[in-house]
Amino acid sequence: MLRYRLLLSALAMVTALTLVSCAKEVGETNEEIQARVLDSWINVKHPGSEKTSSGLYVIEYLEGTGRQVTDSSYVFVKYTVRELSGNIVATNDKAVSEQLGKFSYSSHYGYNIWRVDQDALYAGVEEILKRMRVGGRATVAFTPALATLSVTIYSLFSSLDGTVPLIFELELLDCVENIYTDYEEPMLRLYSEKYYDGLDTIKRGFYFAKIKEVSAEDSIPTEAQIKIRYIGHMLDGVVFDTNIQDTAKRYRIYDSKKSYEAMDVTFKDNIADFKQSNSIIEGFADAIMRMRYGEKAVAFFWSQVGYGAGGSSPSIPEYTPLCFEIEVKEK
Repeated sequence: MLRYRLLLSALAMVTALTLVSCAKEVGETNEEIQARVLDSWINVKHPGSEKTSSGLYVIEYLEGTGRQVTDSSYVFVKYTVRELSGNIVATNDKAVSEQLGKFSYSSHYGYNIWRVDQDALYAGVEEILKRMRVGGRATVAFTPALATLSVTIYSLFSSLDGTVPLIFELELLDCVENIYTDYEEPMLRLYSEKYYDGLDTIKRGFYFAKIKEVSAEDSIPTEAQIKIRYIGHMLDGVVFDTNIQDTAKRYRIYDSKKSYEAMDVTFKDNIADFKQSNSIIEGFADAIMRMRYGEKAVAFFWSQVGYGAGGSSPSIPEYTPLCFEIEVKEK
C-alpha cells in the first residue's frame, strides 16, 4: 500500500510539472515558465512554505543565535545546491562529496567566504543570508529571476546554471565585518607564533624567513633565468600545489599529466615586472625577489597578495592566506 501511495505521489508530481512546463503561453519568457514550474514543485513537495515579495521560497529556516549579518558582512558559508530533481550540482561539504563519490584531495571543503551587498551573490542567496545570524541554517528555492549576477567574483555562482530553479541549503558558520583585520591578520599572526617563534611581518600581511642562507656573492642579477622548487599550502596544512613529485604523491594531489620539473623564472628587480613576466601571484614573487641562488625560504601572506576575493577554484577558496616553501636552485 505504501509503495502504491508513493507511486501515485510521484505520478502526480510529474503530471503537475509537465502540465505547467508544457502549457506555454504566447510570448511567455523562460523566467515565467520556470516560476510556474517552481510554484508547482513547492505545492507538491513543500506546501505552506513562505514566499517573500521577491519570489524567494523559504522551505526551512533557523535564524541562529550569533552575530547578525549586515549589509557589508563577510559570511562563512557551508552549502549544497540542488536541482528540483534532487540532483546535487555543487557542495563544499566534504561528507556529501564523499557520499557522492566526488571527493578530491585537490578541492577545498568546509566553508566559502563571500561578501554580501556587492552584487556578486545570487539575489536569492543574499536575501536569506541577511535574515540570518551565525549558527543559522536555511533551505531556499528560487527561479532565474533571483539568480542573476552583476559582478562575477565567486566561482560557485559563475559555475551554476542560472536558467532553472535552484535549491540552496545554507549554513552560516561565521561572519565578520573586515576580512583582513578580523580574520586573515589574526590567522597569520597565530601561524607565526605557532611555527616560527613569533616571526614579525616584513610588511603588513607578509611574513618571510630564510631557512637556508648563502653569501651575498650568490645574489641573482636582473633578467637571470632561475629554477624554483616550491610547495604551496594553506595555513591549516592542506597542500594545494607543488612541483615536487614525491610531495604531490604524499598529499594525494599527484597528476600524471603534470610535469614536475623545476619552475623556470625570469628574475626581475620590481614586483610588477616579476608578476607579469612570470604569471605568478605577488606574494610568491615578493618572496623570490628576496632570495639568492641555493637558498630556501618560507613566506606566508594574506590574500591581498595571493588570490584575493576570487580564490583559485577548486583548491583555494576566497580570502585565503597562503604559505609557500621555496627553494631557488643553485646557479
